[in-house]
Amino acid sequence: MTLKHMNNCEIVGEIGTGGMAVVYKAVQKSLNRPVAVKVLRSEYVNDPQIVARFVREATSVAALQHENIVHIHDFVKEDGTYRMVMEYVEGIDLFDLLEKVHHLPPNVGAILGLGLCSALEYAHYRGIIHRDIKPSNVILSRKGEVKLMDFGIARDENLGDLTRPGTSLGTPAYMSPEQIMGVKIDARSDIFSFGIVLYQLLTGQKPFVEGAGKSIMHKILNTEFIRPRRINPNIPRRLERLVLRCLAKEPVDRFQSTGELKRALESYLTPRVRIHYSARLVAFLAHRGVVGVEEAQRFVMRGVLEDAELVREDEGLPPPLRARTVAKVQAGLGAAVILWVLLVHLVAALSSAGVEAAPAGPPGALKVVAWPWAEIFIDGAYVDTTPVDRAFGLSAGVHELTLKNPAFRTETRKVLIEPGRTQKLVLELTRAKGRAR
Repeated sequence: MTLKHMNNCEIVGEIGTGGMAVVYKAVQKSLNRPVAVKVLRSEYVNDPQIVARFVREATSVAALQHENIVHIHDFVKEDGTYRMVMEYVEGIDLFDLLEKVHHLPPNVGAILGLGLCSALEYAHYRGIIHRDIKPSNVILSRKGEVKLMDFGIARDENLGDLTRPGTSLGTPAYMSPEQIMGVKIDARSDIFSFGIVLYQLLTGQKPFVEGAGKSIMHKILNTEFIRPRRINPNIPRRLERLVLRCLAKEPVDRFQSTGELKRALESYLTPRVRIHYSARLVAFLAHRGVVGVEEAQRFVMRGVLEDAELVREDEGLPPPLRARTVAKVQAGLGAAVILWVLLVHLVAALSSAGVEAAPAGPPGALKVVAWPWAEIFIDGAYVDTTPVDRAFGLSAGVHELTLKNPAFRTETRKVLIEPGRTQKLVLELTRAKGRAR
Protein backbone atom coordinates (compact mmCIF):
# COMPACT_ATOMS: atom_id res chain seq x y z
CA MET A 1 0.00 0.00 0.00
CA THR A 2 1.14 3.52 -0.82
CA LEU A 3 -0.46 6.90 -0.41
CA LYS A 4 -1.34 6.80 -4.11
CA HIS A 5 -3.09 3.46 -4.40
CA MET A 6 -5.10 1.21 -2.08
CA ASN A 7 -6.49 -1.87 -3.77
CA ASN A 8 -8.94 -0.61 -6.35
CA CYS A 9 -8.80 2.98 -5.09
CA GLU A 10 -6.61 5.85 -6.22
CA ILE A 11 -5.91 8.25 -3.34
CA VAL A 12 -6.65 11.91 -4.00
CA GLY A 13 -5.69 13.40 -0.64
CA GLU A 14 -6.13 13.30 3.12
CA ILE A 15 -9.49 14.40 4.51
CA GLY A 16 -8.89 14.21 8.24
CA THR A 17 -7.11 12.50 11.10
CA GLY A 18 -8.61 10.98 14.23
CA GLY A 19 -7.29 9.22 17.30
CA MET A 20 -7.22 5.77 15.72
CA ALA A 21 -7.40 6.31 11.97
CA VAL A 22 -6.65 8.53 8.99
CA VAL A 23 -9.31 9.23 6.35
CA TYR A 24 -8.45 9.79 2.69
CA LYS A 25 -10.50 10.87 -0.30
CA ALA A 26 -10.10 8.42 -3.17
CA VAL A 27 -11.58 7.34 -6.48
CA GLN A 28 -12.84 3.77 -6.75
CA LYS A 29 -11.63 2.98 -10.26
CA SER A 30 -13.93 0.04 -10.99
CA LEU A 31 -17.03 2.21 -10.54
CA ASN A 32 -15.41 5.62 -11.16
CA ARG A 33 -16.93 7.07 -8.00
CA PRO A 34 -15.47 9.11 -5.13
CA VAL A 35 -15.08 7.25 -1.85
CA ALA A 36 -13.57 7.84 1.58
CA VAL A 37 -10.97 5.35 2.80
CA LYS A 38 -10.55 5.06 6.57
CA VAL A 39 -7.20 3.46 7.48
CA LEU A 40 -6.27 2.24 10.97
CA ARG A 41 -3.06 3.88 12.11
CA SER A 42 -0.02 1.61 11.85
CA GLU A 43 0.83 1.98 15.55
CA TYR A 44 -2.47 0.32 16.47
CA VAL A 45 -2.54 -2.67 14.13
CA ASN A 46 -1.06 -4.90 16.86
CA ASP A 47 -3.40 -3.68 19.61
CA PRO A 48 -6.13 -6.37 19.88
CA GLN A 49 -8.72 -4.13 21.54
CA ILE A 50 -8.38 -1.26 19.04
CA VAL A 51 -8.38 -3.67 16.09
CA ALA A 52 -11.51 -5.29 17.54
CA ARG A 53 -13.21 -1.89 17.74
CA PHE A 54 -12.24 -1.06 14.17
CA VAL A 55 -13.60 -4.37 12.90
CA ARG A 56 -16.72 -3.94 15.05
CA GLU A 57 -17.36 -0.50 13.53
CA ALA A 58 -17.15 -1.92 10.02
CA THR A 59 -19.42 -4.90 10.65
CA SER A 60 -22.00 -2.90 12.64
CA VAL A 61 -22.28 0.03 10.24
CA ALA A 62 -22.33 -2.26 7.19
CA ALA A 63 -25.75 -3.40 8.42
CA LEU A 64 -27.04 0.18 8.73
CA GLN A 65 -28.38 1.11 5.30
CA HIS A 66 -30.03 4.44 5.99
CA GLU A 67 -30.08 7.75 4.12
CA ASN A 68 -28.79 9.65 7.18
CA ILE A 69 -25.86 7.31 7.92
CA VAL A 70 -22.59 7.22 5.96
CA HIS A 71 -22.48 3.83 4.21
CA ILE A 72 -19.60 1.36 4.22
CA HIS A 73 -18.86 -0.23 0.84
CA ASP A 74 -16.04 -2.59 1.77
CA PHE A 75 -13.64 -3.69 4.53
CA VAL A 76 -10.10 -4.82 3.71
CA LYS A 77 -7.37 -6.45 5.79
CA GLU A 78 -4.17 -6.65 3.77
CA ASP A 79 -0.40 -6.28 4.25
CA GLY A 80 -0.84 -5.72 7.99
CA THR A 81 -3.34 -2.88 7.55
CA TYR A 82 -7.07 -2.48 8.17
CA ARG A 83 -9.20 -0.10 6.14
CA MET A 84 -12.79 0.71 5.32
CA VAL A 85 -14.04 1.98 1.98
CA MET A 86 -16.95 4.31 2.72
CA GLU A 87 -19.40 6.64 1.03
CA TYR A 88 -17.81 10.02 0.31
CA VAL A 89 -19.99 12.98 1.28
CA GLU A 90 -19.16 16.33 -0.33
CA GLY A 91 -20.07 18.90 2.28
CA ILE A 92 -19.20 20.43 5.65
CA ASP A 93 -19.38 18.92 9.12
CA LEU A 94 -21.36 20.78 11.76
CA PHE A 95 -18.24 21.73 13.72
CA ASP A 96 -16.84 23.63 10.74
CA LEU A 97 -20.27 25.04 9.91
CA LEU A 98 -20.62 26.52 13.41
CA GLU A 99 -17.11 27.96 13.13
CA LYS A 100 -18.30 29.79 10.03
CA VAL A 101 -21.81 30.94 11.02
CA HIS A 102 -21.73 30.77 14.88
CA HIS A 103 -25.33 29.50 15.22
CA LEU A 104 -28.23 28.46 13.01
CA PRO A 105 -31.78 29.76 12.58
CA PRO A 106 -34.19 27.71 14.73
CA ASN A 107 -35.90 25.98 11.81
CA VAL A 108 -32.59 25.09 10.15
CA GLY A 109 -31.26 23.70 13.43
CA ALA A 110 -34.44 21.66 13.89
CA ILE A 111 -34.17 20.20 10.36
CA LEU A 112 -30.57 19.18 11.01
CA GLY A 113 -31.69 17.71 14.33
CA LEU A 114 -34.43 15.74 12.58
CA GLY A 115 -31.92 14.18 10.15
CA LEU A 116 -29.60 13.23 13.01
CA CYS A 117 -32.53 11.88 15.04
CA SER A 118 -33.66 9.74 12.09
CA ALA A 119 -30.20 8.17 11.90
CA LEU A 120 -30.18 7.46 15.63
CA GLU A 121 -33.68 6.00 15.61
CA TYR A 122 -32.65 3.56 12.89
CA ALA A 123 -29.46 2.56 14.76
CA HIS A 124 -31.18 2.28 18.14
CA TYR A 125 -33.89 0.02 16.71
CA ARG A 126 -31.07 -2.33 15.67
CA GLY A 127 -29.45 -2.28 19.10
CA ILE A 128 -26.59 0.15 18.34
CA ILE A 129 -25.83 3.07 20.67
CA HIS A 130 -23.51 5.60 19.02
CA ARG A 131 -21.93 7.06 22.22
CA ASP A 132 -20.06 9.85 20.39
CA ILE A 133 -22.70 12.26 19.08
CA LYS A 134 -21.01 15.63 18.42
CA PRO A 135 -20.93 18.24 15.62
CA SER A 136 -17.76 16.89 13.98
CA ASN A 137 -19.46 13.51 13.49
CA VAL A 138 -22.38 14.96 11.51
CA ILE A 139 -21.95 16.10 7.90
CA LEU A 140 -24.27 18.40 5.97
CA SER A 141 -23.84 17.68 2.27
CA ARG A 142 -23.95 20.33 -0.42
CA LYS A 143 -27.24 18.74 -1.53
CA GLY A 144 -28.83 19.32 1.88
CA GLU A 145 -28.38 15.75 3.18
CA VAL A 146 -27.63 15.11 6.86
CA LYS A 147 -25.22 12.21 7.51
CA LEU A 148 -24.09 10.64 10.79
CA MET A 149 -20.67 8.97 10.79
CA ASP A 150 -17.92 7.49 13.02
CA PHE A 151 -19.35 4.56 14.96
CA GLY A 152 -15.87 3.80 16.30
CA ILE A 153 -16.94 3.54 19.95
CA ALA A 154 -20.54 2.48 19.35
CA ARG A 155 -22.00 -0.28 21.52
CA ASP A 156 -23.76 -3.05 19.59
CA GLU A 157 -26.11 -4.94 21.91
CA ASN A 158 -26.08 -7.88 19.50
CA LEU A 159 -22.31 -8.34 19.78
CA GLY A 160 -21.57 -7.48 23.42
CA ASP A 161 -19.68 -4.55 24.90
CA LEU A 162 -15.93 -4.04 24.48
CA THR A 163 -15.83 -1.43 27.27
CA ARG A 164 -14.79 -2.51 30.75
CA PRO A 165 -17.43 -1.88 33.48
CA GLY A 166 -16.85 1.41 35.34
CA THR A 167 -15.06 3.08 32.44
CA SER A 168 -16.42 5.67 30.02
CA LEU A 169 -15.80 6.39 26.37
CA GLY A 170 -16.73 9.47 24.37
CA THR A 171 -16.08 13.20 24.10
CA PRO A 172 -16.48 14.76 27.59
CA ALA A 173 -18.39 17.88 26.52
CA TYR A 174 -21.08 15.72 24.86
CA MET A 175 -21.38 12.85 27.37
CA SER A 176 -24.55 12.02 29.27
CA PRO A 177 -24.38 11.82 33.09
CA GLU A 178 -24.69 8.03 33.02
CA GLN A 179 -21.98 7.78 30.36
CA ILE A 180 -19.65 9.81 32.59
CA MET A 181 -20.35 7.54 35.56
CA GLY A 182 -19.51 4.44 33.51
CA VAL A 183 -22.82 2.68 34.15
CA LYS A 184 -24.77 0.76 31.53
CA ILE A 185 -26.38 3.12 29.03
CA ASP A 186 -29.24 2.92 26.57
CA ALA A 187 -30.65 5.05 23.74
CA ARG A 188 -31.49 7.86 26.19
CA SER A 189 -27.76 8.54 26.58
CA ASP A 190 -27.54 9.40 22.86
CA ILE A 191 -30.63 11.61 23.34
CA PHE A 192 -28.76 13.66 25.99
CA SER A 193 -25.78 14.08 23.63
CA PHE A 194 -28.22 15.00 20.85
CA GLY A 195 -29.63 17.71 23.14
CA ILE A 196 -26.16 19.20 23.63
CA VAL A 197 -25.62 19.31 19.86
CA LEU A 198 -29.01 20.91 19.19
CA TYR A 199 -28.39 23.46 21.97
CA GLN A 200 -25.07 24.34 20.32
CA LEU A 201 -26.64 24.62 16.86
CA LEU A 202 -29.28 27.06 18.16
CA THR A 203 -27.10 29.20 20.44
CA GLY A 204 -23.55 28.89 19.10
CA GLN A 205 -22.20 27.60 22.42
CA LYS A 206 -22.19 24.39 24.45
CA PRO A 207 -24.34 24.20 27.59
CA PHE A 208 -21.44 22.89 29.70
CA VAL A 209 -17.92 24.34 29.50
CA GLU A 210 -14.80 24.33 31.66
CA GLY A 211 -14.60 27.11 34.22
CA ALA A 212 -14.65 28.15 37.88
CA GLY A 213 -12.26 25.34 38.74
CA LYS A 214 -14.79 22.67 37.74
CA SER A 215 -14.50 20.19 34.89
CA ILE A 216 -17.09 19.75 32.17
CA MET A 217 -17.92 16.31 33.54
CA HIS A 218 -18.57 17.77 37.01
CA LYS A 219 -20.87 20.39 35.51
CA ILE A 220 -22.82 17.85 33.47
CA LEU A 221 -23.38 15.80 36.61
CA ASN A 222 -24.09 18.59 39.10
CA THR A 223 -24.86 22.01 37.62
CA GLU A 224 -27.54 23.64 35.51
CA PHE A 225 -26.97 25.52 32.26
CA ILE A 226 -28.25 28.76 30.77
CA ARG A 227 -31.60 28.27 29.07
CA PRO A 228 -31.27 28.58 25.26
CA ARG A 229 -33.65 31.54 24.94
CA ARG A 230 -31.53 33.58 27.34
CA ILE A 231 -28.77 33.37 24.75
CA ASN A 232 -30.87 33.51 21.59
CA PRO A 233 -34.39 34.99 22.09
CA ASN A 234 -35.32 33.99 18.51
CA ILE A 235 -35.63 30.35 19.59
CA PRO A 236 -39.35 29.48 19.87
CA ARG A 237 -40.40 28.34 23.33
CA ARG A 238 -41.67 25.03 21.96
CA LEU A 239 -38.24 24.21 20.52
CA GLU A 240 -36.55 25.31 23.74
CA ARG A 241 -38.76 22.91 25.74
CA LEU A 242 -37.70 20.09 23.41
CA VAL A 243 -34.01 20.84 24.03
CA LEU A 244 -34.53 21.07 27.79
CA ARG A 245 -36.26 17.70 27.87
CA CYS A 246 -33.37 16.08 25.99
CA LEU A 247 -30.96 17.55 28.56
CA ALA A 248 -32.70 16.29 31.68
CA LYS A 249 -30.08 14.81 33.99
CA GLU A 250 -32.24 11.77 34.82
CA PRO A 251 -32.89 9.46 31.83
CA VAL A 252 -36.48 8.93 32.96
CA ASP A 253 -37.18 12.66 32.44
CA ARG A 254 -35.94 12.71 28.83
CA PHE A 255 -37.66 11.52 25.68
CA GLN A 256 -37.85 7.78 26.19
CA SER A 257 -36.93 6.92 22.61
CA THR A 258 -35.59 8.61 19.51
CA GLY A 259 -38.91 7.75 17.85
CA GLU A 260 -40.70 9.95 20.37
CA LEU A 261 -38.12 12.70 19.88
CA LYS A 262 -38.43 12.44 16.11
CA ARG A 263 -42.21 12.87 16.27
CA ALA A 264 -41.77 15.97 18.43
CA LEU A 265 -39.37 17.51 15.90
CA GLU A 266 -41.70 16.66 13.00
CA SER A 267 -44.64 18.22 14.86
CA TYR A 268 -42.61 21.39 15.41
CA LEU A 269 -41.39 21.65 11.80
CA THR A 270 -44.54 20.72 9.83
CA PRO A 271 -46.40 24.04 10.25
CA ARG A 272 -43.23 26.14 10.00
CA VAL A 273 -41.31 24.85 6.97
CA ARG A 274 -43.36 24.47 3.80
CA ILE A 275 -40.59 23.44 1.41
CA HIS A 276 -38.57 20.22 1.22
CA TYR A 277 -36.26 20.10 4.20
CA SER A 278 -33.15 19.41 2.10
CA ALA A 279 -34.01 22.41 -0.08
CA ARG A 280 -34.27 24.57 3.04
CA LEU A 281 -30.79 23.45 4.11
CA VAL A 282 -29.32 24.18 0.67
CA ALA A 283 -30.92 27.64 0.73
CA PHE A 284 -29.28 28.29 4.11
CA LEU A 285 -25.88 27.16 2.79
CA ALA A 286 -26.28 29.49 -0.19
CA HIS A 287 -27.39 32.46 1.93
CA ARG A 288 -24.34 32.01 4.19
CA GLY A 289 -21.87 31.58 1.30
CA VAL A 290 -21.04 27.91 1.94
CA VAL A 291 -22.23 26.96 -1.56
CA GLY A 292 -22.54 29.17 -4.62
CA VAL A 293 -25.90 30.32 -5.95
CA GLU A 294 -25.40 28.50 -9.25
CA GLU A 295 -24.70 25.23 -7.45
CA ALA A 296 -27.67 25.77 -5.12
CA GLN A 297 -29.98 26.31 -8.12
CA ARG A 298 -29.35 22.71 -9.16
CA PHE A 299 -31.44 21.66 -6.15
CA VAL A 300 -33.52 24.72 -5.19
CA MET A 301 -35.69 27.08 -7.24
CA ARG A 302 -34.46 30.65 -7.60
CA GLY A 303 -37.62 31.93 -5.91
CA VAL A 304 -36.68 30.08 -2.72
CA LEU A 305 -33.12 31.43 -2.77
CA GLU A 306 -34.42 34.97 -3.24
CA ASP A 307 -37.18 34.74 -0.64
CA ALA A 308 -36.70 37.85 1.54
CA GLU A 309 -38.03 36.22 4.71
CA LEU A 310 -35.69 33.23 4.37
CA VAL A 311 -32.71 35.51 3.71
CA ARG A 312 -33.60 37.56 6.79
CA GLU A 313 -34.00 34.40 8.89
CA ASP A 314 -30.66 33.01 7.69
CA GLU A 315 -28.94 36.27 8.61
CA GLY A 316 -30.15 35.81 12.18
CA LEU A 317 -32.75 38.60 12.22
CA PRO A 318 -36.26 38.30 13.70
CA PRO A 319 -39.23 38.08 11.31
CA PRO A 320 -40.28 41.49 9.92
CA LEU A 321 -43.44 43.08 11.28
CA ARG A 322 -46.40 42.58 8.94
CA ALA A 323 -47.98 45.71 7.42
CA ARG A 324 -51.24 44.84 9.16
CA THR A 325 -49.48 44.60 12.54
CA VAL A 326 -47.67 47.91 11.97
CA ALA A 327 -50.97 49.58 11.07
CA LYS A 328 -52.59 48.29 14.28
CA VAL A 329 -49.66 49.49 16.39
CA GLN A 330 -49.72 52.92 14.74
CA ALA A 331 -53.48 53.18 15.22
CA GLY A 332 -53.16 52.23 18.88
CA LEU A 333 -50.38 54.75 19.46
CA GLY A 334 -52.40 57.46 17.73
CA ALA A 335 -55.42 56.79 19.91
CA ALA A 336 -53.22 56.82 23.01
CA VAL A 337 -51.73 60.18 22.08
CA ILE A 338 -55.18 61.69 21.45
CA LEU A 339 -56.41 60.34 24.80
CA TRP A 340 -53.38 61.79 26.55
CA VAL A 341 -53.88 65.23 24.99
CA LEU A 342 -57.55 65.22 26.05
CA LEU A 343 -56.56 64.16 29.57
CA VAL A 344 -54.00 66.97 29.84
CA HIS A 345 -56.55 69.55 28.67
CA LEU A 346 -59.15 68.21 31.08
CA VAL A 347 -56.77 68.41 34.04
CA ALA A 348 -55.75 71.95 33.02
CA ALA A 349 -59.39 73.00 32.73
CA LEU A 350 -60.27 71.56 36.12
CA SER A 351 -57.26 73.26 37.71
CA SER A 352 -58.12 76.65 36.24
CA ALA A 353 -61.70 76.25 37.50
CA GLY A 354 -60.42 75.51 41.00
CA VAL A 355 -61.70 71.95 40.95
CA GLU A 356 -59.52 69.23 42.48
CA ALA A 357 -58.67 66.53 39.91
CA ALA A 358 -59.91 63.00 40.53
CA PRO A 359 -57.37 60.27 41.34
CA ALA A 360 -55.52 58.97 38.30
CA GLY A 361 -57.23 55.56 38.55
CA PRO A 362 -55.74 52.05 38.69
CA PRO A 363 -52.13 51.48 37.57
CA GLY A 364 -51.28 50.08 34.15
CA ALA A 365 -48.44 47.86 32.96
CA LEU A 366 -45.70 47.70 30.31
CA LYS A 367 -44.41 44.58 28.56
CA VAL A 368 -41.09 44.94 26.70
CA VAL A 369 -39.75 42.78 23.84
CA ALA A 370 -36.27 43.68 22.54
CA TRP A 371 -34.11 41.94 19.91
CA PRO A 372 -31.54 40.52 20.45
CA TRP A 373 -31.60 41.39 24.20
CA ALA A 374 -31.37 44.44 26.40
CA GLU A 375 -31.21 45.66 29.97
CA ILE A 376 -34.45 47.48 30.83
CA PHE A 377 -34.44 50.80 32.70
CA ILE A 378 -37.73 52.51 33.62
CA ASP A 379 -37.51 56.11 34.79
CA GLY A 380 -33.75 55.61 35.21
CA ALA A 381 -33.98 52.48 37.39
CA TYR A 382 -32.86 49.02 36.20
CA VAL A 383 -35.72 46.49 36.38
CA ASP A 384 -34.72 43.37 34.38
CA THR A 385 -33.01 41.96 31.26
CA THR A 386 -34.88 40.60 28.24
CA PRO A 387 -36.27 38.15 27.35
CA VAL A 388 -38.84 38.40 30.17
CA ASP A 389 -42.39 37.06 30.34
CA ARG A 390 -43.77 39.45 32.96
CA ALA A 391 -45.18 42.93 32.49
CA PHE A 392 -44.01 45.80 34.73
CA GLY A 393 -46.70 47.47 36.80
CA LEU A 394 -46.55 51.29 36.47
CA SER A 395 -48.65 54.22 37.57
CA ALA A 396 -50.79 55.83 34.88
CA GLY A 397 -48.96 58.57 33.02
CA VAL A 398 -45.80 59.08 30.98
CA HIS A 399 -42.68 57.04 31.84
CA GLU A 400 -39.21 56.94 30.31
CA LEU A 401 -38.06 53.55 28.99
CA THR A 402 -34.35 52.93 28.22
CA LEU A 403 -32.92 49.76 26.62
CA LYS A 404 -29.17 49.07 26.82
CA ASN A 405 -26.98 46.47 25.10
CA PRO A 406 -23.21 47.16 24.83
CA ALA A 407 -23.14 46.03 21.18
CA PHE A 408 -26.08 48.22 20.13
CA ARG A 409 -27.24 51.81 20.37
CA THR A 410 -29.08 52.75 23.55
CA GLU A 411 -32.80 53.29 22.86
CA THR A 412 -34.91 55.70 24.91
CA ARG A 413 -38.68 56.11 24.56
CA LYS A 414 -41.43 58.05 26.29
CA VAL A 415 -44.27 55.64 27.01
CA LEU A 416 -47.83 56.55 27.99
CA ILE A 417 -49.30 54.09 30.50
CA GLU A 418 -53.08 54.04 30.54
CA PRO A 419 -54.98 53.12 33.73
CA GLY A 420 -55.81 49.41 33.97
CA ARG A 421 -54.23 48.49 30.61
CA THR A 422 -51.06 46.65 29.58
CA GLN A 423 -49.05 48.17 26.76
CA LYS A 424 -46.59 46.04 24.75
CA LEU A 425 -43.54 47.66 23.16
CA VAL A 426 -41.48 45.74 20.56
CA LEU A 427 -38.07 47.16 19.55
CA GLU A 428 -35.26 45.92 17.32
CA LEU A 429 -31.97 47.45 18.47
CA THR A 430 -29.63 49.16 15.98
CA ARG A 431 -26.04 47.94 15.98
CA ALA A 432 -23.60 50.56 17.24
CA LYS A 433 -21.11 52.08 14.78
CA GLY A 434 -17.78 50.31 14.61
CA ARG A 435 -19.25 46.97 15.70
CA ALA A 436 -18.86 44.05 13.29
CA ARG A 437 -22.08 42.39 12.37
